[in-house]
Amino acid sequence: MSSLSRAKNGLDDVSELAYATAEHHPYWNLLYHACQISKTTLEKWHSDLTKKELDEITWSLDELKNTCEKLKEKSESS
Repeated sequence: MSSLSRAKNGLDDVSELAYATAEHHPYWNLLYHACQISKTTLEKWHSDLTKKELDEITWSLDELKNTCEKLKEKSESS
């Protein structure tokens, strides 16, 4: 099994955790969007990312940033 195949298999497990905990854990959104970015990256490991894929990655990065800001605000108010 190649390193790429092992990475994809491991990511499937992590993605399952993100889906299973959706909205029930304060970090689920971080995990979910990190997985989405990683999944797209691994799928295109040997080819070029399309504009649409890059736009989706950018959107996920924005979601990661927004979630981090919310977590910071929550931490500061505690």
